[in-house]
Amino acid sequence: MGRMENGAAVDAAEEAVFAKVSRRLIWFLFLLLLVNFLDRTNIGFAALTMNRELGLDGATFGLAVTGFAIAYVLCEIPSNLALQRFGARIWIARIMVTWGLAAAACAFAAGATSLITLRAMVGMAEAGFAPGVVLYLTYWYPQFRRARAQANFMIAQPIAVAGGSIVSSLILGLDGTLGLSGWRWLFLLEGLPAIILGVVVFFYLTDRPGTSTWLTAEERALVEAAVKRDAEKREAIAGLEGPSWRMCLSRNMLLISLAYMTLLGNYSAAAYWLPQIVRAAASPGQPYWMTGLMAAIPPLATACALPFWSARSDRARDRYWYAIIPILFGAAGWIIAGMASAAPVQLLGLTIAGVCSTAVWPIFFAMPSAVLPRQAHALGIAFFNTIGMCGTALVPLIVGILRDRTGGFSAPMLFVAGTLVCGAALMLFVPRRLLVGDGERAPGVAKVAAE
Repeated sequence: MGRMENGAAVDAAEEAVFAKVSRRLIWFLFLLLLVNFLDRTNIGFAALTMNRELGLDGATFGLAVTGFAIAYVLCEIPSNLALQRFGARIWIARIMVTWGLAAAACAFAAGATSLITLRAMVGMAEAGFAPGVVLYLTYWYPQFRRARAQANFMIAQPIAVAGGSIVSSLILGLDGTLGLSGWRWLFLLEGLPAIILGVVVFFYLTDRPGTSTWLTAEERALVEAAVKRDAEKREAIAGLEGPSWRMCLSRNMLLISLAYMTLLGNYSAAAYWLPQIVRAAASPGQPYWMTGLMAAIPPLATACALPFWSARSDRARDRYWYAIIPILFGAAGWIIAGMASAAPVQLLGLTIAGVCSTAVWPIFFAMPSAVLPRQAHALGIAFFNTIGMCGTALVPLIVGILRDRTGGFSAPMLFVAGTLVCGAALMLFVPRRLLVGDGERAPGVAKVAAE
């Protein structure tokens, strides 16, 4: 009885200290990611007037999105390794200030070449931010607390898209103020918050639990012990040995990374093209604020579903079916949208696609640390997101090409549905035993993980 009472006391103490960690970190990380996704996706709304002014067709606009993604991919792994070396406080501050400056500079694009170059600069500056934050959370949370923690700040993504749809559509109304086009005001005004918050990061974040001054000595010990205990258990399950780069190229890491690539491709297709899809389906002549309200519906629905689904996955201790099933429903949503002729039905399909495929993001981001040992986390998470960003590079470009070739969005939406089906199929080849349970009742997993 005494041991049971002592165990319950330890569990209660851990719950209390992780709640304190969350109160300190999650709201701030949420704010950072909100600004991040706002700057990343605002080009979708800028396109409503920018494309005409700069003479861009669908393929050229898609190439501007691809330029961002390629620069991001090239710089991401070095950036994540730099974060591990210099610490989150310094490196995330650097990322935010430089990406804010680059994002605001997009207001001065004069044509296709300068826009593509400036968007590539945004990608280069921003590289490593999202996976860097995920890596940062591995220092503070054990595995089956991580998806909920990640969901609580990743909810910023759909909120940024929803809020950005409304705010960006209103900023477009500043067209002509001080002689600047509305889309130029959009880039200028939405780039400033990143610069300001970058300075705040330097003073607010703490690199690791052991250096925190806002936790007591006992609380620091509890956090570090829980993270260490979980990491040792995961390493025993994975059974992988050798250089970090070789572990990142293991079969199962490649499978989950390629599956995540289809999710990021899906997200990018929606984030960058949704305003134009909605406007084409409803009425090209409707006010921009109305387009913004309609485009805000799918991400608002996603914001409601994302924390719920991540919490369910953590409680069930299942990353496997909680990832595969929503991906398939997301594909069904794109098919509904692609085949619908009525605007409300199309919007319903887009909402289903957004909710189902984006709600699994935190679950996917918890997978690399579940199958890799601690020494490979920094490289593994960066590798995972780098492969994922290839979807951001390819899918929006292909959507733009299909839009130009077919004159509509039906074929592009069916193409995106097909990529999600491929993602679900890839996940079926990942051994389920790696992604369920607490690692104490999974005999034979070490052999499977090493395949």
